[in-house]
Amino acid sequence: MEIYETPLPGVGVRYEFTAEAGDHVGVVVRRDGKRDIALYDREDPDACRGTLELSEGDAGKLAELLGGTNITARLEDLRHSIVGLAIEWVTMPAAGGLVNRTLAEGKIRTLTSASVVAVIRGDQGIPGIEPSFIFEAGDTVLVMGSDEAVDRAAHILTG
Repeated sequence: MEIYETPLPGVGVRYEFTAEAGDHVGVVVRRDGKRDIALYDREDPDACRGTLELSEGDAGKLAELLGGTNITARLEDLRHSIVGLAIEWVTMPAAGGLVNRTLAEGKIRTLTSASVVAVIRGDQGIPGIEPSFIFEAGDTVLVMGSDEAVDRAAHILTG
């Protein structure tokens, strides 16, 4: 199955695919967290048969019903199945830890041997951050290392 991605400046991103049964489905992921699901007419792909607006919470519940929890469980299994390697997404708190401070100030690599690999800020991915990078509340930080090192790094990041 191919999924087509179309940026919608100022709105978000639209994803489209054709289901196995032949239905053409679109999902708009809005910047405000809401999701719009559209089902297009089989005879006229430019016409929409109906739409459904979901809040961020509704979208999470629907994902869970569709098997999202299985993905989370598999990712957790993956963390434990690669001997000696842990991968963790750490969400920066509103205050404390390294919020409004640089990566260099945290000395994460020196103190823990874990690596900060990337940061997601809003809808932007920032790979290979520099020591001068300043963390902000709400940033999602990708940390890699041993289980113990990642746990210690998460503690430094969040306080």
